[in-house]
Amino acid sequence: MHKLLKEVVKVYTQFQRLGPTYLDTFDNRALTEATFEAVKTKQLQEYIKKEFKPIGDISMLPIHLEPEHRFTIAMFALRPGVRMPLHDHPNMFVLSHVMNGLGERESWDVDPIDHHQQIEFRKTKGDSRIVKALQHPKLQLKEGDNCYTTPNKCNLHKFSNNHESELFMFLDVILPHYNGVDRVINFYEPFSENQLELMGNPKTYQRHPIDVDDIREFIVQ
Repeated sequence: MHKLLKEVVKVYTQFQRLGPTYLDTFDNRALTEATFEAVKTKQLQEYIKKEFKPIGDISMLPIHLEPEHRFTIAMFALRPGVRMPLHDHPNMFVLSHVMNGLGERESWDVDPIDHHQQIEFRKTKGDSRIVKALQHPKLQLKEGDNCYTTPNKCNLHKFSNNHESELFMFLDVILPHYNGVDRVINFYEPFSENQLELMGNPKTYQRHPIDVDDIREFIVQ
């Protein structure tokens, strides 16, 4: 886990220096390797086994929460047949590593001509609005697979659990994290071909975090 945190800090430091465009272009191989090694550690596996108890359709277990919304590492789990709502990660990078089960990722990008719609919506939280968007090919995911979200590629995504009986579980490395100011989550629904409806928090979205004492201090050796 120390190696993973070290790599995340490196990327975050460059992001601070160079801005969000860096997250579209940096070589993510070292971060990916560190993530793969982290999920195999005995201590992390034991921590998850002890602390994680699925509640509801979508559950989340914090692994590392960095102060000031710099970055977050967390595990998510979807019950069989559950679809996560389509959402965005404004000016953020996300590495998703599948830990268990079979799933599918759908991803989109909003047309640059409608980026102002996203910015205005985050500020006003007014009525829903329609934006132009490009859908990417769907990804079929299994244990050990990775997929990526960057500021300008696959920035909108959702995951689905395709298995009939097993949980679909994945570890997310998110940097920087949502901050409630300029990095605010938006939700979307398909409206027509190459169009999405931008909306507030959908009523069907329920996320169930697990309370863990001193989570900020949790670092697997």
